[in-house]
Amino acid sequence: MFFFTSNAGRIYLPRLGSPGRTQNSFHVHKHDSAIAVLRNSPFTSYQQSEDRLVIVRQRPSDEAPICVFEWRFEDGSLSITRRWSGEFSIFVVEDPELLIFSHLRFALLVCNEVPSRAKSIPPGSAWTYSLSRRPYSPGRAGKISFNAPYRKTYSETLNIVRSRIIESVRRLPDSSALLLSGGLDSSILAAVAHDLGKPLPAFVFAARQPIKRQPDEESDLVCARLVAAHLKLPLREILIERKRVIQNVPLAILLAETPRGTIIDPCTALIEVAQTLSRAGFSSVVMGEAADDLFGSFTFALRYKRGQGLRKYYRAELDVGLPDEKAIVQRVFEAWGISVIDPYWTRELKAIGYNIPLSFRLDPKRLMKRILRDGFQDLLPPEIIRRPKIVTRNGSEIRYALESHFGQSRDRYRPLFHRIFRSGATWPENLYHLRRLNSWRSLRKP
Repeated sequence: MFFFTSNAGRIYLPRLGSPGRTQNSFHVHKHDSAIAVLRNSPFTSYQQSEDRLVIVRQRPSDEAPICVFEWRFEDGSLSITRRWSGEFSIFVVEDPELLIFSHLRFALLVCNEVPSRAKSIPPGSAWTYSLSRRPYSPGRAGKISFNAPYRKTYSETLNIVRSRIIESVRRLPDSSALLLSGGLDSSILAAVAHDLGKPLPAFVFAARQPIKRQPDEESDLVCARLVAAHLKLPLREILIERKRVIQNVPLAILLAETPRGTIIDPCTALIEVAQTLSRAGFSSVVMGEAADDLFGSFTFALRYKRGQGLRKYYRAELDVGLPDEKAIVQRVFEAWGISVIDPYWTRELKAIGYNIPLSFRLDPKRLMKRILRDGFQDLLPPEIIRRPKIVTRNGSEIRYALESHFGQSRDRYRPLFHRIFRSGATWPENLYHLRRLNSWRSLRKP
């Protein structure tokens, strides 16, 4: 985590803890009227010299940083960059003073409030600022463009995608666990790893008690068991009590830093997954969420978009929507020191998904992701190859457990989000569940 402001008076340093703890847990650098505070972690590091401070956000498995903040003291210039893949975020507020930070909750900690008008810089972009120039406005470097003509045939595309995915799985860290939902995407990763002889312990999560009657093809638990049996792969089941996912909602909101129900619902279960993996000694978890945006489509998009409008929508999701969601999921697992790795989310596979004809994505039966279904049909049971897209919060029944308590409104979590991030000074005592997180002591109000 890190926080920078052009006005050092904006930060209340005693909030970080006792002087000894501040020195041990946090690095503070002040130059003229500006100040930067950061906390070292497996995902945040810094380099400091006489003329500059560089803060880097990346996972231990990354070859290049995801986010970089650089402060040159002599001329007061600042630069921030975010890699195209976007697994971490950088937030900026430009008025009346300049604020740059990695987490809303860290801003809440050091400022006693979440600054209004905070915006995240887009993936694949670089912004620069000058502390001597008012009002603060960024200079922006050109974004990376993936737009290019696509001349491969469908058959050639199948072979290329298959070889790229195999190579991506081959590079996974040995300390990885696989989150296996029994859907097409995670099942392909399990099958490829098995074919390569690469150990990839599998985990599946679901509500412990059935809440809604489901056909077998809609149940993540049933389908994950089918894949594990087919591959002779040990499968650990994380079965979560309804009461537990309800209790996890405040913590999910705090870590995910969003009130969106479609995100908070699965994050309540991912908290249990992260705790389980951490206790088992895993430092990374493999998920296949990018495959939908790369090679398929959600049916709601087909109702409102056509032709070039549909292509534009898919590209916007790959450029911004998917990277921002990945940053949210990583924020949840980050609390337990776990990296989230998606073998589908590579520069080469994004370039393919960005430019393939719409006919390569869509099929008459609307199963979607025909490239993956055709390219890996030899490795999995037909029931999995033909399994329709089931959103994980539905397939695990976590959504139904939460709806029974919070209802179905799109804004069902917004009041609690505001209590945490807008009225942080008066957090209710009934958010006791947050204290179970090790980092709670650095997040709560003094």
